Amino acid sequence: MRSIRRPRLRHLRSDSIIEEEMNFSEPGRSTEPPGSWDDDELGTCCIWGDPLLARSPFRSRAQTSLQRHTLPPATSRAVLYRNLIQLSCRVPPITLPQLMDYHDLYPETNSTRSYNFLISMAIRTASFGSVQWLLESMAAADISRNLETHKLVIRWQIRVGAWDAAWQTMTGSGVVSCLRSINDGNDSSAGWPDFLWLEFFGSLKRRSIRRKGVVIGVSDDPFVLYAQRFLRIMEKRPSSSLIQVRPRVIHSIAYVLLQLQQQKHALEVVQTYFNHLPTRLTPDFTVHCLDIIHILILFGSRKRGLKKFHEHRRILTSLLASHPSLKPTSTTLFLLLGSLRGAMRSGALASECLASFKRRWGTSIEDRRVRLRVASLALKQGRLDISNEMLSDAAERDPASNESASDFIEHGSSRRPRFKDIFRGTGNLQALQIRLGKRMRREKRRRTDKIQSAIQSS
Repeated sequence: MRSIRRPRLRHLRSDSIIEEEMNFSEPGRSTEPPGSWDDDELGTCCIWGDPLLARSPFRSRAQTSLQRHTLPPATSRAVLYRNLIQLSCRVPPITLPQLMDYHDLYPETNSTRSYNFLISMAIRTASFGSVQWLLESMAAADISRNLETHKLVIRWQIRVGAWDAAWQTMTGSGVVSCLRSINDGNDSSAGWPDFLWLEFFGSLKRRSIRRKGVVIGVSDDPFVLYAQRFLRIMEKRPSSSLIQVRPRVIHSIAYVLLQLQQQKHALEVVQTYFNHLPTRLTPDFTVHCLDIIHILILFGSRKRGLKKFHEHRRILTSLLASHPSLKPTSTTLFLLLGSLRGAMRSGALASECLASFKRRWGTSIEDRRVRLRVASLALKQGRLDISNEMLSDAAERDPASNESASDFIEHGSSRRPRFKDIFRGTGNLQALQIRLGKRMRREKRRRTDKIQSAIQSS
């Protein structure tokens, strides 16, 4: 006879009961009418804009724990700006239309700073139509623009391809008056501030413009057009020396020079800047300097094949020797190995380069991306031994790829991490590994069939 399994008893702990469970009431028997909720609850609730979710007795424990962190009502401009920042850092994040609706609930506390925050969020998410709407709403509310607003307008115009309009905005009366107020009435024609000057090194985001009927004008000779723009920008460069500027300025100048095919001048600018760096560098400063080295590895040579790889390696060696704090990362090696795509012995050279870097800089220089690139170059050459070794090593996941979004949330941080920290691109790497494995097995079968056919014919 089959025994009946009885349910396991669970003892109730009084300290685990929350207040909402003690005051539970069924919706059908509730005496409170649906329209009796306070209007402020929509603004103070962290799950903003959904009163049913805010007052539902069936919400989960996770949602209940989120409800305990409420926002204060936006009674002043500072509180509204702080609430916008907190809403944008929620996990899951609040969308831009929701932030704009929340901003419109308190028109009396709208300010230039709150509009600047929404405009920057719209540009970051490529919502260029929302930028136009926010600027018109700002003008209708008679809220003045400051220098930060003009910087965002210039960034928006550069992103949509209106470079001439951005130049007119920069030379207009609004920016000039703001600069005079900062400089105590002095003339600012000697040079622009670096944070405004750097906006003109931005690029057009073609894939972000989805409106039908929008035609982006392209010059017949873009090289001449970019050269003319570069000369106009350099006439308004900051008055400080390039040795004293931030790494982002050098990054922008070097990138434009590389696009103008002035590799020699770009390398000279970067080497001069690295030779005058201070003795000690912060970790963030070192990362910015490595970004400069990376663009030189990508675009620092006009040669092809093996000559391109050797020139990129000489550039990397000379720049790393300019300061002891500069050390290559796995991204540096990954970009350097990309120069071997046009070489004949790409797999063998990639394996030798990886081995030499591991001896010089340690095993941390090798990650999953590097191994898959070496495997791809080895398959291109036909070295199945190297590709098999790299793919077997890449099958073991890196420790960094085991983290997920829940790991970041459990750390107790109130600020939402960046998307590239949550989603590390492991799906693309896994798909690439599967494709390389199929190519290797197909190549093995082809070689086996060739050998068998040769044996049978003999």
